[in-house]
This record gives sequence, C-alpha cells and structure tokens, in this order.
Amino acid sequence: MKEVIKNALLGFVVFVVGFAIILVLTRSGIEAELTYYAAIAYALLYLASVISVCTAVILRKITQLKK
Repeated sequence: MKEVIKNALLGFVVFVVGFAIILVLTRSGIEAELTYYAAIAYALLYLASVISVCTAVILRKITQLKK
C-alpha cells in the first residue's frame, strides 16, 4: 500500500511542478494562438506524470526481482 501512495505522490508532484511552471510562463497576457500551446503543454504534463509513475513502478519491480 505504501508503494501505491508513493507512486501517486510522485505523479502528483510532477504534475504540480509542471503546472506551476506553465502558469508562470503563461501568466502574462497571451494571444489566442498561445492558448493552444498551453493546452498542449498541459496534455504533455499529464503524460509526463503518468510516465513517471509507470517508470517508478517498473523500476521498483525490476529491483525486487533481482533480489
């Protein structure tokens, strides 16, 4: 159960840090074209958080199998 919580927290941290970076970069008045880029950045951010959680799970399982 601890591993599930750690993995969920890892994905959440990646998402929050990326979200904060995007907010800082897009805080100023942006044009309409840039909102599309911001939406793409949000989608990539979600993908990065999912990939980080999956990678952590895979690496943890590999290290457990090697023991």
